[in-house]
Amino acid sequence: MAYITAIIFFFGQLLRIQFQGISFPLIDIFIILLAASNIIKKYKEKTIKIDNKYFLLFLIYTLIISRFMSLKAVFYFIRLSSLLSLFIFYPKYNPKFYRFFKIILLSSVIFGLIQYIFWPNFTYFSSLNWDPHLYRLVGTFFDPTFTGLIFLLFTIINFFDKKYFLASLSYIALSLTYSRSSLLALLICNFFYFLKNKNKKLFLSIILLIFATILILPRLEGEGTKLERTSSIIAKIENYKEGFNLFLKKPILGYGYNNLPHIREINNPQSHANAGFDGSLLTILVTTGIIGLLFFGKGLHSLFTQASLERKILFIAIFVHSLFANSMLYPWTILFLIFIP
Repeated sequence: MAYITAIIFFFGQLLRIQFQGISFPLIDIFIILLAASNIIKKYKEKTIKIDNKYFLLFLIYTLIISRFMSLKAVFYFIRLSSLLSLFIFYPKYNPKFYRFFKIILLSSVIFGLIQYIFWPNFTYFSSLNWDPHLYRLVGTFFDPTFTGLIFLLFTIINFFDKKYFLASLSYIALSLTYSRSSLLALLICNFFYFLKNKNKKLFLSIILLIFATILILPRLEGEGTKLERTSSIIAKIENYKEGFNLFLKKPILGYGYNNLPHIREINNPQSHANAGFDGSLLTILVTTGIIGLLFFGKGLHSLFTQASLERKILFIAIFVHSLFANSMLYPWTILFLIFIP
């Protein structure tokens, strides 16, 4: 099941299903199957044990407090439970699968570069409720911000594997997403790595690389290619304001997971971005309240303290990025962490 899920990983948002008026990516089905097969396998092998009790408590608490206002809310809670179960009952994959997954990631990078060169105009997809993007690499994930994060994570693991050509290639693809949150995450990861290894030359080289990237990237038609753009910053500030205003109305229990589309005042209720805020922790805070955020935060802390240096840097990249997008709860982000040893 892991191999099939990894293949579906590559197709991103290209493979979507319509069911009872709900549109969702095919990978959601395979996430549920992957989680179920993992638990069944561990049970049969008598190796089942709880690796992260805080995520388990978070799911139990979320189930108790949630009022599922639609079938979509129920389905996405099942998806969340399946994703977090992979941390609660952590699966182990062999090195052969790791190499296979890296091929999948490399294929995503190559496809993204091809898309950027031959099909840079993504504005046509606004009719399908996707954000219009022009002259930005969006890949199969249909969003340069999330694509940038996936490519950043791929860059990091290639750096640690000493695959510098692949790291360079994925960094070029990352740059062409024009994702400022991804570049900022790289900057913070670089600082953390410097604190651990004290390599001043590498630290300064990466800083110079990031600033050179900002200067060299072409400023083409469309605001998205202008890294100094302010409209998206203003939009995120308004997004955070909306989130905190909702939180203050129900600070303890929240509104229930994935009920946000029913309570938010948004212009397009069919938008693919209406189920979360531009910050994963804010999304958790609004939907599950302070108690839910504490459980979730303890789960993250447990993962971080037990991780290797490479995985700690991956976690930092995701955390920084998730301050500007709902990337910590993004299915492909979680699968990336599960599939990388």
